[in-house]
Amino acid sequence: MRAIVESKDHAEAGRGFPLCLLPGLEGAWNFWEPQLEGLSDGYRVVALSLPRFPLNPRIRMEDYAKAVLSRLDFLGVDKAVFVGESFGGMVSQCIALRYPERVAGLVLCNTMPAPHRGGFGVNAFTLATMMHFLAFLPGMGDKRRRSIMNMVGRHRGFVLDPSSGNDRLCGYLMRYGPSHGAADYLNRAMAAARTDYRKDLRRINAPTLILRGSEDRLVTAETALLLLGKIPNASLALIEGGGHCCTHTLPEESNRAILHWLHKNFG
Repeated sequence: MRAIVESKDHAEAGRGFPLCLLPGLEGAWNFWEPQLEGLSDGYRVVALSLPRFPLNPRIRMEDYAKAVLSRLDFLGVDKAVFVGESFGGMVSQCIALRYPERVAGLVLCNTMPAPHRGGFGVNAFTLATMMHFLAFLPGMGDKRRRSIMNMVGRHRGFVLDPSSGNDRLCGYLMRYGPSHGAADYLNRAMAAARTDYRKDLRRINAPTLILRGSEDRLVTAETALLLLGKIPNASLALIEGGGHCCTHTLPEESNRAILHWLHKNFG
């Protein structure tokens, strides 16, 4: 097993060309623990927690992009392949559009170029997503909390899925989901709400992999196809049985797809 160097706000493993991994809305680098081992043969894998700011009603995606690049400057990373999950994928798009000289490639995992309501409506996904909030009520024990979230996953609610790795994702969300606090969630929600890259995607010149879990109900298949159709040098990898967090719930399948794309584009 390769050595993983950890700190509060980042972790890294391996040597070689840098991969910068950005998590989703919950913001903890620990989301990428399966990739720190699985992608570090021949690559320097740097997993970052999302930047944190005081509550700011004017915050934008560019603020996150600048903070990420500042962190990479501190770590001595000039250029990287950015691997972004959900909100982290939106930050990655921002970096590719505003600072293309820093981007060798993109892996956009279950993300979008602009906010949308996904699969919400009068359906089982919406009901299951609403039920996941019960798991975070005060006084709810870990066993009951995990039971509720696994039930939500069986119905493909929230970011959960019916795969064998869903229980691991539940553990991650229970531990790290509340850790950043309301101000960080509000900041990220406001930044995402102001973002719309749909007209700019053709300006992304870096090789791009669109990675999507087939059971993702939060980001629709149409969104993945939009990214695929508008980014000039893009390809698609579908992770069968995975949901919105398929890199965490089905890491072997996801890592295999990412490594295949990396080897094809970067040797």
